[in-house]
Amino acid sequence: MSDRCEEQLEIVGFNGRPMVECGRALPVARRPSDSRYCILRSLGETPPSWYSQDQADAFAASGRWTRFVDPIPLSRTCFSEIDRAAERQWMVFFADERMLDTADRPPRPEYCHDHRLIWRRLAGYAETLQAACGSSEAVEQLLDDWAKGLLRRFDALYHLGREPGYLKRIADFALCAARSRTLRWRAYLRYASVQEADRVRRMFKSFAHREFPGTSWEAFLEEVKSVCDGLRAVPRREPQPARPSSPASALPKIRGIAGAVPTRLEDPGSCRAVAGL
Repeated sequence: MSDRCEEQLEIVGFNGRPMVECGRALPVARRPSDSRYCILRSLGETPPSWYSQDQADAFAASGRWTRFVDPIPLSRTCFSEIDRAAERQWMVFFADERMLDTADRPPRPEYCHDHRLIWRRLAGYAETLQAACGSSEAVEQLLDDWAKGLLRRFDALYHLGREPGYLKRIADFALCAARSRTLRWRAYLRYASVQEADRVRRMFKSFAHREFPGTSWEAFLEEVKSVCDGLRAVPRREPQPARPSSPASALPKIRGIAGAVPTRLEDPGSCRAVAGL
Protein backbone atom coordinates (compact mmCIF):
# COMPACT_ATOMS: atom_id res chain seq x y z
CA MET A 1 0.00 0.00 0.00
CA SER A 2 1.54 3.28 -1.07
CA ASP A 3 1.49 6.40 1.08
CA ARG A 4 -0.67 8.09 -1.54
CA CYS A 5 -3.25 5.28 -1.32
CA GLU A 6 -3.24 5.44 2.47
CA GLU A 7 -4.12 9.11 2.42
CA GLN A 8 -7.02 8.40 0.06
CA LEU A 9 -8.62 5.79 2.33
CA GLU A 10 -11.57 6.27 4.66
CA ILE A 11 -12.46 4.20 7.72
CA VAL A 12 -15.84 2.52 7.29
CA GLY A 13 -15.88 0.07 10.20
CA PHE A 14 -13.77 -2.39 12.13
CA ASN A 15 -12.74 -6.02 12.11
CA GLY A 16 -15.05 -8.15 14.27
CA ARG A 17 -18.14 -7.13 16.20
CA PRO A 18 -18.74 -5.57 19.62
CA MET A 19 -19.49 -8.22 22.22
CA VAL A 20 -18.88 -6.05 25.28
CA GLU A 21 -19.41 -2.40 26.23
CA CYS A 22 -16.03 -1.15 25.02
CA GLY A 23 -12.99 -2.37 23.15
CA ARG A 24 -10.69 -1.84 20.20
CA ALA A 25 -10.16 -3.49 16.84
CA LEU A 26 -8.35 -3.02 13.55
CA PRO A 27 -10.04 -0.60 11.15
CA VAL A 28 -11.78 -1.63 7.95
CA ALA A 29 -10.91 0.91 5.27
CA ARG A 30 -12.40 1.67 1.86
CA ARG A 31 -10.71 3.12 -1.18
CA PRO A 32 -13.40 5.38 -2.69
CA SER A 33 -11.80 5.39 -6.13
CA ASP A 34 -12.75 1.76 -6.79
CA SER A 35 -14.82 0.76 -3.69
CA ARG A 36 -12.28 -1.82 -2.59
CA TYR A 37 -11.91 -2.69 1.11
CA CYS A 38 -9.03 -3.75 3.32
CA ILE A 39 -8.15 -4.27 6.98
CA LEU A 40 -5.46 -1.88 8.17
CA ARG A 41 -3.71 -4.77 9.86
CA SER A 42 -0.17 -3.45 9.73
CA LEU A 43 1.84 -0.65 8.21
CA GLY A 44 4.70 -0.57 5.75
CA GLU A 45 6.04 -3.88 4.55
CA THR A 46 3.02 -6.21 4.23
CA PRO A 47 0.57 -5.23 1.48
CA PRO A 48 -3.08 -5.53 2.52
CA SER A 49 -5.61 -7.91 1.03
CA TRP A 50 -8.28 -6.06 -0.94
CA TYR A 51 -11.93 -7.13 -0.98
CA SER A 52 -14.82 -6.36 -3.31
CA GLN A 53 -18.10 -4.77 -2.30
CA ASP A 54 -19.81 -8.18 -2.35
CA GLN A 55 -17.15 -9.65 -0.08
CA ALA A 56 -17.41 -6.69 2.28
CA ASP A 57 -21.19 -7.13 2.43
CA ALA A 58 -20.77 -10.82 3.24
CA PHE A 59 -18.26 -10.10 6.01
CA ALA A 60 -20.60 -7.54 7.58
CA ALA A 61 -23.63 -9.84 7.29
CA SER A 62 -21.77 -12.68 9.04
CA GLY A 63 -20.54 -10.44 11.88
CA ARG A 64 -16.90 -10.56 10.83
CA TRP A 65 -16.93 -6.82 10.14
CA THR A 66 -18.92 -4.05 11.80
CA ARG A 67 -19.91 -1.07 9.68
CA PHE A 68 -20.23 2.60 10.60
CA VAL A 69 -23.34 4.49 9.55
CA ASP A 70 -20.99 7.07 7.96
CA PRO A 71 -17.25 6.83 7.18
CA ILE A 72 -14.46 8.52 9.14
CA PRO A 73 -11.59 10.29 7.33
CA LEU A 74 -8.25 8.57 7.85
CA SER A 75 -6.46 10.22 10.76
CA ARG A 76 -3.45 12.28 9.67
CA THR A 77 -1.89 11.91 13.12
CA CYS A 78 -0.51 8.50 12.09
CA PHE A 79 1.54 9.98 9.25
CA SER A 80 5.08 11.26 9.59
CA GLU A 81 5.33 15.04 9.61
CA ILE A 82 8.49 14.82 7.53
CA ASP A 83 7.66 12.61 4.54
CA ARG A 84 3.94 11.83 5.16
CA ALA A 85 4.73 8.11 5.41
CA ALA A 86 2.54 6.06 7.74
CA GLU A 87 4.46 5.52 10.97
CA ARG A 88 1.77 4.55 13.51
CA GLN A 89 -1.02 2.00 13.50
CA TRP A 90 -4.62 3.21 13.27
CA MET A 91 -7.03 1.65 15.74
CA VAL A 92 -10.81 1.82 16.06
CA PHE A 93 -12.27 1.86 19.55
CA PHE A 94 -15.89 1.68 20.60
CA ALA A 95 -17.75 2.42 23.82
CA ASP A 96 -21.26 2.46 25.18
CA GLU A 97 -22.04 5.84 26.74
CA ARG A 98 -23.66 4.13 29.73
CA MET A 99 -20.31 2.54 30.56
CA LEU A 100 -18.56 5.90 30.23
CA ASP A 101 -21.12 7.47 32.53
CA THR A 102 -20.33 4.77 35.10
CA ALA A 103 -16.65 5.64 34.71
CA ASP A 104 -17.52 9.33 35.30
CA ARG A 105 -16.25 10.20 31.82
CA PRO A 106 -17.82 12.28 29.01
CA PRO A 107 -20.21 10.19 26.86
CA ARG A 108 -18.08 10.74 23.77
CA PRO A 109 -14.82 12.64 24.40
CA GLU A 110 -13.82 15.17 21.74
CA TYR A 111 -10.10 14.44 21.91
CA CYS A 112 -7.88 11.42 22.34
CA HIS A 113 -4.65 13.11 23.43
CA ASP A 114 -3.59 15.22 20.41
CA HIS A 115 -6.19 13.81 18.02
CA ARG A 116 -9.70 15.18 17.56
CA LEU A 117 -12.17 12.32 17.58
CA ILE A 118 -14.96 11.81 15.07
CA TRP A 119 -17.62 9.50 16.49
CA ARG A 120 -19.87 7.31 14.39
CA ARG A 121 -22.84 5.11 15.11
CA LEU A 122 -22.55 1.40 14.36
CA ALA A 123 -24.95 0.03 11.78
CA GLY A 124 -27.50 -2.20 13.47
CA TYR A 125 -26.64 -1.18 17.04
CA ALA A 126 -28.15 1.22 19.58
CA GLU A 127 -27.15 4.88 19.36
CA THR A 128 -25.51 4.66 22.78
CA LEU A 129 -22.75 2.47 21.27
CA GLN A 130 -20.44 4.47 18.99
CA ALA A 131 -16.89 4.26 17.69
CA ALA A 132 -13.99 6.52 16.73
CA CYS A 133 -10.48 6.02 15.36
CA GLY A 134 -7.03 7.13 16.48
CA SER A 135 -3.47 5.87 16.79
CA SER A 136 -3.08 2.58 18.66
CA GLU A 137 -0.94 4.22 21.36
CA ALA A 138 -3.51 6.92 22.08
CA VAL A 139 -6.36 4.44 22.07
CA GLU A 140 -4.62 2.19 24.60
CA GLN A 141 -4.05 5.16 26.91
CA LEU A 142 -7.66 6.27 26.60
CA LEU A 143 -9.00 2.81 27.41
CA ASP A 144 -6.75 2.67 30.47
CA ASP A 145 -8.09 6.05 31.57
CA TRP A 146 -11.64 4.67 31.38
CA ALA A 147 -10.55 1.63 33.41
CA LYS A 148 -9.09 3.89 36.11
CA GLY A 149 -12.36 5.76 36.41
CA LEU A 150 -14.29 2.50 36.72
CA LEU A 151 -11.95 1.12 39.37
CA ARG A 152 -12.25 4.32 41.41
CA ARG A 153 -16.03 4.04 41.29
CA PHE A 154 -15.89 0.38 42.29
CA ASP A 155 -13.73 1.20 45.31
CA ALA A 156 -16.02 4.01 46.44
CA LEU A 157 -19.22 1.99 46.08
CA TYR A 158 -17.71 -1.10 47.69
CA HIS A 159 -16.89 0.97 50.76
CA LEU A 160 -20.50 2.19 50.85
CA GLY A 161 -21.80 -1.39 50.73
CA ARG A 162 -23.33 -1.37 47.25
CA GLU A 163 -24.84 -4.71 46.21
CA PRO A 164 -22.39 -7.23 44.67
CA GLY A 165 -24.27 -7.51 41.37
CA TYR A 166 -23.79 -3.82 40.58
CA LEU A 167 -20.15 -3.90 41.69
CA LYS A 168 -19.52 -6.95 39.52
CA ARG A 169 -20.89 -5.05 36.55
CA ILE A 170 -18.43 -2.21 37.17
CA ALA A 171 -15.51 -4.65 37.46
CA ASP A 172 -16.67 -6.28 34.22
CA PHE A 173 -16.60 -2.87 32.50
CA ALA A 174 -13.08 -2.31 33.86
CA LEU A 175 -11.90 -5.64 32.42
CA CYS A 176 -13.32 -4.66 29.04
CA ALA A 177 -11.43 -1.36 29.09
CA ALA A 178 -8.13 -2.04 30.87
CA ARG A 179 -5.10 -2.60 28.67
CA SER A 180 -2.16 -2.33 31.09
CA ARG A 181 -1.28 -5.38 33.18
CA THR A 182 -1.46 -3.41 36.40
CA LEU A 183 -5.01 -2.26 35.77
CA ARG A 184 -6.13 -5.69 34.57
CA TRP A 185 -4.78 -7.28 37.74
CA ARG A 186 -6.61 -4.75 39.90
CA ALA A 187 -9.82 -5.41 37.96
CA TYR A 188 -9.53 -9.19 38.39
CA LEU A 189 -9.08 -8.82 42.14
CA ARG A 190 -12.14 -6.63 42.42
CA TYR A 191 -14.23 -8.89 40.23
CA ALA A 192 -13.31 -11.84 42.46
CA SER A 193 -14.12 -9.88 45.62
CA VAL A 194 -17.81 -9.65 44.64
CA GLN A 195 -18.14 -12.92 42.73
CA GLU A 196 -20.01 -15.93 44.14
CA ALA A 197 -17.58 -18.11 46.08
CA ASP A 198 -18.16 -21.24 44.00
CA ARG A 199 -17.21 -19.40 40.78
CA VAL A 200 -14.04 -17.63 41.84
CA ARG A 201 -11.66 -20.57 41.37
CA ARG A 202 -13.06 -21.25 37.89
CA MET A 203 -12.70 -17.58 36.95
CA PHE A 204 -9.13 -17.57 38.23
CA LYS A 205 -8.14 -20.70 36.26
CA SER A 206 -9.92 -19.74 33.05
CA PHE A 207 -8.98 -16.05 32.86
CA ALA A 208 -6.78 -14.45 35.52
CA HIS A 209 -4.21 -17.26 35.66
CA ARG A 210 -3.89 -17.32 31.87
CA GLU A 211 -2.87 -13.68 31.90
CA PHE A 212 -0.79 -13.96 35.07
CA PRO A 213 0.62 -17.52 35.03
CA GLY A 214 3.17 -16.75 37.73
CA THR A 215 0.46 -16.21 40.34
CA SER A 216 -0.72 -19.13 42.46
CA TRP A 217 -4.30 -19.70 43.58
CA GLU A 218 -3.28 -19.13 47.20
CA ALA A 219 -1.54 -15.84 46.40
CA PHE A 220 -4.57 -14.69 44.40
CA LEU A 221 -6.89 -15.42 47.34
CA GLU A 222 -4.61 -13.53 49.69
CA GLU A 223 -4.64 -10.48 47.44
CA VAL A 224 -8.42 -10.62 47.10
CA LYS A 225 -8.75 -10.66 50.89
CA SER A 226 -6.31 -7.74 51.16
CA VAL A 227 -8.37 -5.72 48.67
CA CYS A 228 -11.58 -6.43 50.61
CA ASP A 229 -9.99 -5.42 53.91
CA GLY A 230 -8.56 -2.24 52.44
CA LEU A 231 -11.74 -1.11 50.72
CA ARG A 232 -13.83 -1.65 53.83
CA ALA A 233 -11.39 0.24 56.05
CA VAL A 234 -10.49 3.33 54.01
CA PRO A 235 -13.16 6.03 53.69
CA ARG A 236 -13.67 7.03 50.07
CA ARG A 237 -15.66 9.80 48.45
CA GLU A 238 -18.67 8.62 46.43
CA PRO A 239 -18.26 9.91 42.83
CA GLN A 240 -21.95 10.75 42.52
CA PRO A 241 -25.03 10.43 44.74
CA ALA A 242 -26.23 6.89 45.22
CA ARG A 243 -28.40 5.05 47.70
CA PRO A 244 -26.06 2.97 49.89
CA SER A 245 -27.16 -0.45 50.93
CA SER A 246 -26.25 -2.24 54.14
CA PRO A 247 -22.54 -3.14 54.24
CA ALA A 248 -21.90 -6.87 54.08
CA SER A 249 -18.71 -8.41 55.35
CA ALA A 250 -16.63 -10.17 52.71
CA LEU A 251 -14.68 -12.31 55.19
CA PRO A 252 -17.09 -15.30 55.32
CA LYS A 253 -17.11 -15.48 51.54
CA ILE A 254 -13.32 -15.20 51.25
CA ARG A 255 -12.87 -18.00 53.81
CA GLY A 256 -15.22 -20.21 51.82
CA ILE A 257 -13.71 -19.65 48.38
CA ALA A 258 -10.80 -22.06 48.68
CA GLY A 259 -13.01 -25.07 49.31
CA ALA A 260 -15.84 -24.17 46.99
CA VAL A 261 -16.71 -26.39 44.03
CA PRO A 262 -17.29 -24.37 40.83
CA THR A 263 -20.65 -24.89 39.13
CA ARG A 264 -20.90 -22.50 36.17
CA LEU A 265 -18.44 -19.98 34.81
CA GLU A 266 -19.64 -16.41 34.59
CA ASP A 267 -17.33 -14.82 32.04
CA PRO A 268 -15.78 -11.64 33.52
CA GLY A 269 -15.52 -10.07 30.10
CA SER A 270 -11.76 -9.95 29.63
CA CYS A 271 -11.75 -12.41 26.74
CA ARG A 272 -14.89 -11.22 24.94
CA ALA A 273 -13.43 -8.32 23.00
CA VAL A 274 -14.04 -8.83 19.30
CA ALA A 275 -14.26 -11.89 17.11
CA GLY A 276 -12.53 -11.00 13.87
CA LEU A 277 -11.01 -12.53 10.82
